[in-house]
Amino acid sequence: MNPIQKTCIETGKSFVISVAEQEYCRENGIPLPVIHPHERLRHMLYFRNRLYLYHTKCDFSRKPILSCVPPESGQKVYDIGIWESDEWDGADYAMEYDFTKSFFKQFAVLAKNVPWPNLALNKSLMENSDYTNGITKAKNCYLLFSASFNEDCMFSSYLNSCNNVVDSTLVTNSEFCYECVNVNQGYNLHFSEQCFGCSDSYFLYNCQACSNCFGCVNLRNKEYCFYNKQLSKEDYKKKIAGIDLGSYKVVQSELKKFRNFSKDFPIKNIFGKNIENSTGNNMFNVKNTRDSYLMQNTEDMENCIWLTDAKSSFVQAMFGNNSELVYNSITVGDNAYNIKFCNEAWPDVHDLEYCMFVTHGSGNCFGCVGLKRKQYCILNKQYSKEDYFDMVRRIKKQMMENGEYGQFFPKSMSPNYYNESEDNLFFPLTKEDAVKKGYRWAEEKEAPDFVPSYKVPDNIKDVKDDILETELKCEKTGRKFKIIKQELDFYRKNNFPIPHVSPMKRLEERSGVLAVNELHDEKCSKCGVNISTTYDAVKFRILCEKCYLKDVY
Repeated sequence: MNPIQKTCIETGKSFVISVAEQEYCRENGIPLPVIHPHERLRHMLYFRNRLYLYHTKCDFSRKPILSCVPPESGQKVYDIGIWESDEWDGADYAMEYDFTKSFFKQFAVLAKNVPWPNLALNKSLMENSDYTNGITKAKNCYLLFSASFNEDCMFSSYLNSCNNVVDSTLVTNSEFCYECVNVNQGYNLHFSEQCFGCSDSYFLYNCQACSNCFGCVNLRNKEYCFYNKQLSKEDYKKKIAGIDLGSYKVVQSELKKFRNFSKDFPIKNIFGKNIENSTGNNMFNVKNTRDSYLMQNTEDMENCIWLTDAKSSFVQAMFGNNSELVYNSITVGDNAYNIKFCNEAWPDVHDLEYCMFVTHGSGNCFGCVGLKRKQYCILNKQYSKEDYFDMVRRIKKQMMENGEYGQFFPKSMSPNYYNESEDNLFFPLTKEDAVKKGYRWAEEKEAPDFVPSYKVPDNIKDVKDDILETELKCEKTGRKFKIIKQELDFYRKNNFPIPHVSPMKRLEERSGVLAVNELHDEKCSKCGVNISTTYDAVKFRILCEKCYLKDVY
């Protein structure tokens, strides 16, 4: 058996179906895909929103709540505490399967009737962490999204196991970091990107195991360097003592200087560490992982995004945590096994197909929504084991005949807008292109006409407590925002200036790092060997790993 070259029926782009995916589809009776993997991922991400929260009411208690489901969609939502409880049962919405109607039409009715959770988090694991979403566990966190096991973190997304991390994205196992992107094992690190094991430093790019460095690029195991120049400890301390990062003007000047300095340095064709027989970008401890992005501790994966501790899966996005044999599914994890065409399935679930929000050890369910601890259910109706497998066989046969089996849920079932879903982070589109592809788009509301009465001092040392009582104006959106006490304390303690841009706008702009660029072939700009990369050779000088290691060591 050889890889098969296909042309995507939606985009006309060529893509390859690997031998492994062919074998998986054959063993599971799934038609070979006809849509490019990135379009399949785009389709699934349209069903996921963690960043945007809306004011609405719980359809159970009628109390005001925040929700990641747009209220105007008409989708019923319950407060997560109620949704997780035994106060209601998804089985009460059971439907009899009708073979005169298509599966997706029947499932759409069920999905609309069954309440969805307003947020993706576990209230029992949350402590003083309002205005967060997509959280596994958090303490004293604020405006934190898609993150797990964090404490005292603010205005950030995609954090794992962090403490006192602020205004950052894609940061793992780190403490006391500010304005960081793609950082692993950072400590007291600020204004830095693509760093591993660095500490007590400012303005670093692509550095590893460096400490007490400022404005450095591509360094390894260095200390007391200033813009890549080695200094003595005394000279380094004198140098940075003359740079007052408590001043907003000084910070902006240093950022501009550092970006210009960074332009002339080469980059490796793939960012990551411990990468074996794998392609994609942003990968740590991966093996046999093809065309995948933001992966950690994965093996035998293809066309996946943002997974940790996952193996033997295809076209899976978001989550992981000991998941295995997952196909064309999103937000699946925590010991999930053998999951196909599902959205939101966790923990300890197994053998699910075409399910949404089926959780807590459920298994052998087909076309179900909002079930917990259930087995052998179809459209939320309970069957005997024998009748379940017989019905599933008949439903799959019908779906195969009308072209439904092997496809993800229709876009019309998502309550989200493209520009407010995680699609716009990983696969950004213009409004015109999104609408052309059949996605909804939220129109931006006009910013209120607002003239702030408070002028923010340039330096944090001049900021008084009265800033907590006033509204500031975002320089980029014109919208109002406020400084909270936890935030002010952080800036004062670390000698950083008050930001001039609202927290949500900062989150949006920093999330640009998540965009998945097409994997393509290039040549190493030094030795000419063929390399696979997502970087643009016009913008960057890209090196193969061998040449890059020679350059940095």
